[in-house]
Amino acid sequence: MYSLGVDIGTTFVAAAIARDKVEMFSLGDRSVATPALVYLREDGSLITGDAAARRAVSNPDRLGREFKRRLGDPTPVMLGGTSQPVTTLLAALLRDVLTKVTDTEGGKPDRVLLTHPANWGPFRRGLFEEVPSLAGLDNPPTVTEPVAAAAHYASSHELREGEVLAVYDLGGGTFDATVLRARDGGVDILGSPEGIERLGGVDFDEAVLAHVNHVSGGALDDLDLRDTQTSVALARLRQDCVLAKEALSVDTETVVPVFLPGRHFDVTITRAEFEDMVRAPLESTVGALTRTLRSAHVDPAELSAVLLVGGSSRIPLVAEMVAAEIGRPTLVDTHPKYAVALGAATLAAAESGGRPGAAPSRPARAVSGAAGAGAAARPRTGPLPAQTAQPAATAVAPGARAAPPPEGATTTISARSPGSSPTTEPRRDAGGTHEPAVDETPTGPIAVPAVPAVRGGGSGAGTTPPRRPGGRGGGGRRRDVVDLAGVLVVAVLVGVAVAGYRLLGGSTRQSEAAEAPVPTQIVPSVPIPTLGTPIPVGTTPGYAQVSPNGRLVYVANRAAGVVTVVDTSVNAVTATIPITSGPPQYVTFAPDGRRVYVSVFDDARTIAAVSVLDTTTNQVVATIPVRTRPFAAAVTPDGSRLWVPNHDSGSISIIDTASNTLVRDVQVAPNPHWVEFSRDGTRAYTANHESNLVSVLDTATSAVVAEVPVGTSPHSVAVHPTRPLVANVNYDSDEVTMIDTTTNTVVARVPVGAKPQEITWAADGRFAYAVDNRSNTVSVIDAGTMAVTATLPTPPGPSSIAVTPDGRTGYVSTIQGGVLAVLDLT
Repeated sequence: MYSLGVDIGTTFVAAAIARDKVEMFSLGDRSVATPALVYLREDGSLITGDAAARRAVSNPDRLGREFKRRLGDPTPVMLGGTSQPVTTLLAALLRDVLTKVTDTEGGKPDRVLLTHPANWGPFRRGLFEEVPSLAGLDNPPTVTEPVAAAAHYASSHELREGEVLAVYDLGGGTFDATVLRARDGGVDILGSPEGIERLGGVDFDEAVLAHVNHVSGGALDDLDLRDTQTSVALARLRQDCVLAKEALSVDTETVVPVFLPGRHFDVTITRAEFEDMVRAPLESTVGALTRTLRSAHVDPAELSAVLLVGGSSRIPLVAEMVAAEIGRPTLVDTHPKYAVALGAATLAAAESGGRPGAAPSRPARAVSGAAGAGAAARPRTGPLPAQTAQPAATAVAPGARAAPPPEGATTTISARSPGSSPTTEPRRDAGGTHEPAVDETPTGPIAVPAVPAVRGGGSGAGTTPPRRPGGRGGGGRRRDVVDLAGVLVVAVLVGVAVAGYRLLGGSTRQSEAAEAPVPTQIVPSVPIPTLGTPIPVGTTPGYAQVSPNGRLVYVANRAAGVVTVVDTSVNAVTATIPITSGPPQYVTFAPDGRRVYVSVFDDARTIAAVSVLDTTTNQVVATIPVRTRPFAAAVTPDGSRLWVPNHDSGSISIIDTASNTLVRDVQVAPNPHWVEFSRDGTRAYTANHESNLVSVLDTATSAVVAEVPVGTSPHSVAVHPTRPLVANVNYDSDEVTMIDTTTNTVVARVPVGAKPQEITWAADGRFAYAVDNRSNTVSVIDAGTMAVTATLPTPPGPSSIAVTPDGRTGYVSTIQGGVLAVLDLT
């Protein structure tokens, strides 16, 4: 038994499931959400989502997009020369969602809840009623998008009596602003919700495309759009403009590659330039929010906060402008793209009497400084392991810039118990978005039988009146059975967990560190992985490591002087942490995920230290000097000792992790690059770059017990998860060496690409993955045959690879590419 919440947006469709917990359901091929696209085939049938996008390359006239904006517009949508009602197209999207969910879950949902914009009037709401019927649903309830977003928020935050909250919803196609007040076991929707038609992420994409055209001297103006090659090139360019827009939420500069027939060039865009492009339309959204407050007779000072939802709300300038104009903090949800779908599923479960998941161990605490996020997400099937540290909702003080954090600032991430989050564990992948549609102000009373009522203030309302059996129109419309009263039902469920917490200005003690990962079901790896959508992570990402439970990736951005945190459930950046002790070079997790150890050194060799990050706060809690440049360190399996290879002194510094003090230095062969432990912790292996040796140490005595000659310039080592086998890459001989650890002898040499820099194993041990720095590739090696089964291209400068504990996904840092390349390993 499960409940389903569906958010049909302007540019994407997202869905969430509520069973024991609330989690996103994967609809897209490479992301949680699926594009809101419909393609008309020659036989008159409709296909949707990614399949529609693929077919549209050769027949763009048969593709419909952004048609939710057209609901109620008498002008028909033309596909392939035929007129298509908007309700039919929306129904096709919903029908395919229901089919995919039902097929995957093995049965239909017990309850489906749909969402619609708060400022749709009776006319559009009446048209929207036809959509579920056309999709085969029997009179499902609906809820307004801001109500659903607030429900998602309330599932992890306490709403106090009389608290007033504004919802700023900027999605892919439209904008909504709504004011809500909690009272008497229900919620008032105050005043008239405001909306702006045709304003959202797609318009910002077009602004980037126009900028590219302008900078290139009008290179796009003279293209022959009838030429198939040109159409494909423009489609690729549009996608690159989208990626550039998303990258500027986490970086201050990005490059758009332009490949046109007979011409190739790059266009650099800075965040400041992008902000100039979007500032005027964003000012209109702030004006709409101000008008909503006036219609609600709410002074900005009465607001506890402004909740930012919708994918485009992650643009740092949004939080800056809203906070500066309203004078109140803004809260950026951890997953603003999914807030509506997650909240709809939460309300569906609450209204049907279900308990949508356990409450978080503690609520996310509002902090200063926001972390941007952007990029599409990876494909995933099956449940995710528990998260090491859960990104907090982020509050931006009035007038403050949202991202990146200023020098010395940190972004707080609060831990959650394994499996406890009801809102932020996507079901099978991640990356969708939410975009509302808008038109006239709704009117009429709000009546919700059997649950506390949502009351509309002024002429605004958040739900439609009840529908009489068999009736349509006016007073007989389907009732919006679920509303923000359900929010407070959910809030009661999480009340024990959030007792004592105050949304703003209150206090809560810091969340405990995340527990060790729960057992993970490992998925079989394949000989030829597939490439996913790269994740922009800022400049010079030199090294990445996945948390022990697979929920986060920490990336050392070397020259940028920061560590970037990526949430693997959405494949987006959730925090950027300045490392003030020096350039971060490598990172390694403690086995329980409570600490991250950052190796810090500079090119001048004047800095040599290890900084210790607390993953519950993402703050540096200690900095430990070491002898010389520290390379890739490792923590013993019991978590008691950190072994740090000091490259220039040919030594290993052993640090007590309880006191963060140096215990001893151990000499090894010159230039140790890497340390890794055997699974039982009795042996340590170091790759000694200048000695062409792998050293084997007894961890009980810290003594070198063997030295294994390998290739030229061994750079990293990887211990096989089950077999007595260690792999290492030899940087200057372009090969991988396999070492039998029972005899400490080389049993295989495998040629790979140029300058292999790191190697790691699949979670099931069937394959090894070597990162070829100069070839810009990843070599996949079969552990049985010791042969390369695939060579995968990456962005420039691949430097490390990390694999999630379940074996589903690999993340490749690309120091020149500025992204994490994503590999689907299953």
